Amino acid sequence: MTNFVLVHGSWAGGWQWTAIRETLENEGHRVLTPSLTGMADRHHLINENVGLKTHIDDIARLIEWEDLSDVVLAGHSYGGMVITGAAARVKARLSHLVYVDAFLPRVGECAWDLLPWQPEIFETLRLKDKPWQVQPVDKMTYFPELESFNMDRATPMTIRTHSDPLPEATNDVKGTYIECTQEPSFFGAVAERAKSDGMKHVTIKAGHYVIITHPEDVVNILKEAAGLK
Repeated sequence: MTNFVLVHGSWAGGWQWTAIRETLENEGHRVLTPSLTGMADRHHLINENVGLKTHIDDIARLIEWEDLSDVVLAGHSYGGMVITGAAARVKARLSHLVYVDAFLPRVGECAWDLLPWQPEIFETLRLKDKPWQVQPVDKMTYFPELESFNMDRATPMTIRTHSDPLPEATNDVKGTYIECTQEPSFFGAVAERAKSDGMKHVTIKAGHYVIITHPEDVVNILKEAAGLK
Protein backbone atom coordinates (compact mmCIF):
# COMPACT_ATOMS: atom_id res chain seq x y z
CA MET A 1 0.00 0.00 0.00
CA THR A 2 1.18 3.50 -0.89
CA ASN A 3 0.06 6.79 0.65
CA PHE A 4 -0.97 9.39 -1.92
CA VAL A 5 -1.86 13.00 -1.11
CA LEU A 6 -3.29 14.84 -4.12
CA VAL A 7 -3.64 18.63 -4.10
CA HIS A 8 -5.98 20.50 -6.42
CA GLY A 9 -5.48 23.81 -8.22
CA SER A 10 -7.15 27.19 -8.59
CA TRP A 11 -10.90 27.55 -7.93
CA ALA A 12 -11.06 23.80 -7.49
CA GLY A 13 -11.36 21.22 -4.73
CA GLY A 14 -10.54 17.67 -3.80
CA TRP A 15 -13.51 16.55 -5.88
CA GLN A 16 -11.51 17.05 -9.09
CA TRP A 17 -9.33 14.06 -8.16
CA THR A 18 -12.31 11.70 -7.71
CA ALA A 19 -11.65 9.37 -10.66
CA ILE A 20 -7.96 9.08 -9.80
CA ARG A 21 -8.65 8.61 -6.09
CA GLU A 22 -11.20 5.86 -6.69
CA THR A 23 -8.89 3.98 -9.05
CA LEU A 24 -5.99 4.03 -6.60
CA GLU A 25 -8.21 3.15 -3.64
CA ASN A 26 -9.65 0.19 -5.55
CA GLU A 27 -6.07 -1.06 -5.89
CA GLY A 28 -5.61 -0.90 -2.12
CA HIS A 29 -3.81 2.41 -1.68
CA ARG A 30 -4.59 5.18 0.79
CA VAL A 31 -5.49 8.38 -1.04
CA LEU A 32 -6.22 11.77 0.52
CA THR A 33 -7.65 14.56 -1.66
CA PRO A 34 -8.26 17.49 0.70
CA SER A 35 -9.87 20.74 -0.35
CA LEU A 36 -7.73 23.71 0.61
CA THR A 37 -8.98 26.29 3.11
CA GLY A 38 -11.54 28.63 1.56
CA MET A 39 -12.14 26.48 -1.51
CA ALA A 40 -14.81 23.98 -2.57
CA ASP A 41 -16.42 22.30 0.47
CA ARG A 42 -14.29 24.58 2.66
CA HIS A 43 -15.29 27.79 0.88
CA HIS A 44 -17.19 28.89 3.99
CA LEU A 45 -13.79 29.40 5.66
CA ILE A 46 -12.54 31.97 3.15
CA ASN A 47 -11.29 35.29 4.51
CA GLU A 48 -8.80 37.99 3.56
CA ASN A 49 -5.98 36.29 5.44
CA VAL A 50 -6.13 33.02 3.48
CA GLY A 51 -3.09 32.75 1.23
CA LEU A 52 -0.37 30.41 0.04
CA LYS A 53 1.01 29.80 3.53
CA THR A 54 -2.47 28.80 4.73
CA HIS A 55 -2.60 26.11 2.08
CA ILE A 56 0.95 24.94 2.75
CA ASP A 57 -0.10 24.55 6.39
CA ASP A 58 -3.19 22.59 5.29
CA ILE A 59 -1.13 19.95 3.52
CA ALA A 60 1.86 19.78 5.87
CA ARG A 61 -0.42 19.43 8.90
CA LEU A 62 -2.58 16.81 7.18
CA ILE A 63 0.47 14.65 6.51
CA GLU A 64 1.74 15.15 10.06
CA TRP A 65 -1.59 14.59 11.82
CA GLU A 66 -2.35 11.46 9.76
CA ASP A 67 1.20 10.29 10.58
CA LEU A 68 1.86 9.41 6.95
CA SER A 69 5.18 8.18 5.59
CA ASP A 70 6.56 7.36 2.13
CA VAL A 71 4.00 9.73 0.66
CA VAL A 72 3.65 10.48 -3.03
CA LEU A 73 2.59 14.13 -2.91
CA ALA A 74 1.09 15.48 -6.12
CA GLY A 75 -0.18 18.92 -7.07
CA HIS A 76 -2.14 20.10 -10.09
CA SER A 77 -1.67 23.67 -11.35
CA TYR A 78 -1.68 26.00 -8.29
CA GLY A 79 -1.25 22.85 -6.22
CA GLY A 80 2.39 22.91 -7.32
CA MET A 81 2.92 26.05 -5.25
CA VAL A 82 1.40 24.29 -2.27
CA ILE A 83 3.28 21.00 -2.47
CA THR A 84 6.60 22.79 -2.95
CA GLY A 85 6.15 24.64 0.32
CA ALA A 86 4.70 21.65 2.16
CA ALA A 87 7.59 19.43 1.04
CA ALA A 88 10.04 21.65 2.90
CA ARG A 89 8.05 21.05 6.08
CA VAL A 90 7.56 17.28 5.82
CA LYS A 91 10.33 16.10 3.49
CA ALA A 92 11.21 13.16 5.74
CA ARG A 93 7.69 11.81 5.21
CA LEU A 94 7.77 12.01 1.41
CA SER A 95 9.01 9.61 -1.25
CA HIS A 96 8.19 11.58 -4.40
CA LEU A 97 6.71 14.84 -5.64
CA VAL A 98 4.57 14.89 -8.78
CA TYR A 99 3.79 18.18 -10.50
CA VAL A 100 0.79 17.84 -12.81
CA ASP A 101 1.04 20.75 -15.28
CA ALA A 102 1.81 22.83 -12.23
CA PHE A 103 3.75 25.76 -10.85
CA LEU A 104 7.30 24.92 -9.73
CA PRO A 105 8.47 27.98 -7.80
CA ARG A 106 11.74 28.98 -6.21
CA VAL A 107 11.81 30.48 -2.71
CA GLY A 108 10.55 34.06 -2.91
CA GLU A 109 8.61 33.55 -6.13
CA CYS A 110 4.85 33.79 -6.38
CA ALA A 111 2.64 32.17 -9.00
CA TRP A 112 2.56 35.36 -11.04
CA ASP A 113 6.34 35.30 -11.41
CA LEU A 114 5.95 32.08 -13.40
CA LEU A 115 2.88 33.15 -15.40
CA PRO A 116 3.32 36.93 -15.66
CA TRP A 117 0.20 37.39 -17.78
CA GLN A 118 -2.04 36.27 -14.91
CA PRO A 119 -2.29 39.48 -12.83
CA GLU A 120 -4.07 41.32 -15.64
CA ILE A 121 -6.58 38.48 -15.93
CA PHE A 122 -7.11 38.35 -12.18
CA GLU A 123 -7.91 42.08 -12.11
CA THR A 124 -10.91 41.40 -14.35
CA LEU A 125 -12.07 38.58 -12.07
CA ARG A 126 -12.16 40.45 -8.75
CA LEU A 127 -15.51 40.32 -6.96
CA LYS A 128 -16.94 43.83 -6.73
CA ASP A 129 -18.06 43.48 -3.12
CA LYS A 130 -15.00 41.44 -2.07
CA PRO A 131 -12.08 42.56 -4.25
CA TRP A 132 -9.67 40.29 -2.40
CA GLN A 133 -11.43 37.34 -4.06
CA VAL A 134 -11.35 36.31 -7.73
CA GLN A 135 -14.08 34.37 -9.47
CA PRO A 136 -13.31 31.37 -11.71
CA VAL A 137 -12.15 32.04 -15.25
CA ASP A 138 -14.32 31.17 -18.23
CA LYS A 139 -13.61 27.51 -18.83
CA MET A 140 -14.10 27.62 -22.60
CA THR A 141 -11.54 30.42 -22.98
CA TYR A 142 -8.79 28.75 -20.96
CA PHE A 143 -9.81 25.10 -20.58
CA PRO A 144 -11.76 24.05 -23.71
CA GLU A 145 -11.10 20.41 -22.87
CA LEU A 146 -13.74 20.80 -20.13
CA GLU A 147 -16.58 21.58 -22.56
CA SER A 148 -18.48 18.41 -21.65
CA PHE A 149 -17.63 18.53 -17.93
CA ASN A 150 -19.74 20.29 -15.29
CA MET A 151 -17.59 22.79 -13.38
CA ASP A 152 -20.39 24.35 -11.31
CA ARG A 153 -18.55 23.41 -8.12
CA ALA A 154 -15.71 25.83 -8.88
CA THR A 155 -15.52 28.56 -6.21
CA PRO A 156 -13.86 31.96 -5.87
CA MET A 157 -10.48 32.07 -4.15
CA THR A 158 -8.28 34.76 -2.61
CA ILE A 159 -5.83 36.71 -4.72
CA ARG A 160 -3.19 36.02 -2.08
CA THR A 161 -2.98 32.40 -3.24
CA HIS A 162 -1.19 33.67 -6.34
CA SER A 163 0.47 36.86 -5.08
CA ASP A 164 2.08 35.45 -1.92
CA PRO A 165 5.74 34.36 -2.32
CA LEU A 166 6.88 30.84 -1.58
CA PRO A 167 8.39 30.88 1.94
CA GLU A 168 10.53 27.74 1.75
CA ALA A 169 11.42 24.76 -0.44
CA THR A 170 13.60 21.66 -0.51
CA ASN A 171 15.69 19.81 -3.09
CA ASP A 172 15.77 16.61 -1.05
CA VAL A 173 12.72 14.87 -2.57
CA LYS A 174 12.69 13.20 -5.99
CA GLY A 175 10.26 14.67 -8.48
CA THR A 176 8.32 14.07 -11.69
CA TYR A 177 6.87 16.82 -13.87
CA ILE A 178 3.87 16.12 -16.11
CA GLU A 179 3.57 18.62 -18.94
CA CYS A 180 0.28 18.89 -20.84
CA THR A 181 1.01 19.83 -24.44
CA GLN A 182 -2.43 20.44 -25.93
CA GLU A 183 -3.09 24.12 -26.66
CA PRO A 184 -3.65 26.35 -24.85
CA SER A 185 -0.53 25.16 -23.05
CA PHE A 186 0.55 27.18 -20.02
CA PHE A 187 3.55 25.55 -18.38
CA GLY A 188 6.13 24.89 -21.10
CA ALA A 189 8.74 27.17 -19.52
CA VAL A 190 8.07 25.67 -16.09
CA ALA A 191 8.54 22.18 -17.53
CA GLU A 192 11.94 23.28 -18.83
CA ARG A 193 12.82 24.40 -15.31
CA ALA A 194 11.82 20.98 -14.00
CA LYS A 195 14.08 19.27 -16.52
CA SER A 196 17.00 21.53 -15.63
CA ASP A 197 16.39 20.64 -11.97
CA GLY A 198 16.83 16.96 -12.83
CA MET A 199 13.21 15.94 -12.51
CA LYS A 200 11.75 13.21 -14.63
CA HIS A 201 9.77 14.91 -17.41
CA VAL A 202 6.67 13.30 -18.90
CA THR A 203 4.36 14.76 -21.55
CA ILE A 204 0.69 14.00 -22.10
CA LYS A 205 -1.11 15.26 -25.20
CA ALA A 206 -3.98 16.70 -23.21
CA GLY A 207 -5.31 20.01 -21.96
CA HIS A 208 -4.48 21.52 -18.59
CA TYR A 209 -7.22 19.61 -16.75
CA VAL A 210 -5.63 16.25 -17.45
CA ILE A 211 -6.68 14.98 -13.99
CA ILE A 212 -10.28 15.10 -15.22
CA THR A 213 -9.92 14.25 -18.90
CA HIS A 214 -7.13 11.63 -18.74
CA PRO A 215 -7.23 10.12 -15.24
CA GLU A 216 -5.80 6.77 -16.35
CA ASP A 217 -2.65 8.41 -17.70
CA VAL A 218 -2.14 10.32 -14.47
CA VAL A 219 -2.74 7.19 -12.37
CA ASN A 220 -0.03 5.35 -14.28
CA ILE A 221 2.49 8.14 -13.68
CA LEU A 222 1.59 8.36 -9.98
CA LYS A 223 2.09 4.61 -9.63
CA GLU A 224 5.43 4.82 -11.41
CA ALA A 225 6.47 7.59 -9.01
CA ALA A 226 5.56 5.27 -6.15
CA GLY A 227 7.69 2.48 -7.63
CA LEU A 228 4.64 0.36 -8.44
CA LYS A 229 5.31 -0.01 -12.18
